[in-house]
Formats: sequence, C-alpha cells, structure tokens
Amino acid sequence: MTMLVILVLRKISVGPNKGMKFLLRPKRRKTIGIEELAKRIQAHCSLTKADAYAAMLQMEEEIFAELMEGNSVKLGSLGTLTPVFNAKAVSTLEEANEKTITRKFLRFTASEKIRKAIKNIPVELDKTDQIKGLQPSSNR
Repeated sequence: MTMLVILVLRKISVGPNKGMKFLLRPKRRKTIGIEELAKRIQAHCSLTKADAYAAMLQMEEEIFAELMEGNSVKLGSLGTLTPVFNAKAVSTLEEANEKTITRKFLRFTASEKIRKAIKNIPVELDKTDQIKGLQPSSNR
C-alpha cells in the first residue's frame, strides 16, 4: 500500500520564510463506512454482511456508552479513545466546579503498532493531480 501525496500552494504567514509556498499533503481519496467494512469483513470470515454490520452497530453503541461515562475504550491494536476536557485553573476549592470546564473532546491515542506502521507508509507523488490550493476534506 502506498499513500499518494499531492502538491498544494499555501500562504505561510509565520516564520522567516513567509509567503506562498508549496507543501505536500496526503491525497484525499475516500472515506469508507460501516456498510463497506461489513462487506469486507464478510469476505474474510464466517460472518454474513448483516451479522458483521449488526456487530459493528452494537460495538458503536457500547463504545458510546462507555465514553459517556468517562471511560477510555481500547480498540485492540488500533489504539485508545479517551474522553478528556480542559478546565480553567481557579484559586479556591469553592470555585472549582463543572462550570470551569472550557472544552470537552475525544482523544485518540494510536497504539505503538499503528504509530510504527504510519511512520513507515511509503509515499508517492500523484503526478496526475494539478491542485493549486488546499484540497477539500472528503470526511465532511
């Protein structure tokens, strides 16, 4: 597997080399969903597509329930999802309450296996793509 990359022209406004500069970015190809994953799982094990789909939907529900309770969820060799938040520092114990929370978000920590694999992905410049600007995200 090779990751295709493209050249983009971006305005750099900080640092000593300001101005329009060329950068490499991953080429956005596609985002696959649960249905496509179920189809792929069916092809490699004894589960039917419907069984794989149902199992993934239930896994989604279970992960959501654990995250809503503030628990981390380890996703096998992929990594760990952890609900976290930022809060303002206050001077007294009485001031410390849930109103000091400024941002709630989800942190994904990739496993060592995934981190190593990502570092070693071969990349290749897609010479067919003539994009001169930031490519829109396909995940939206």
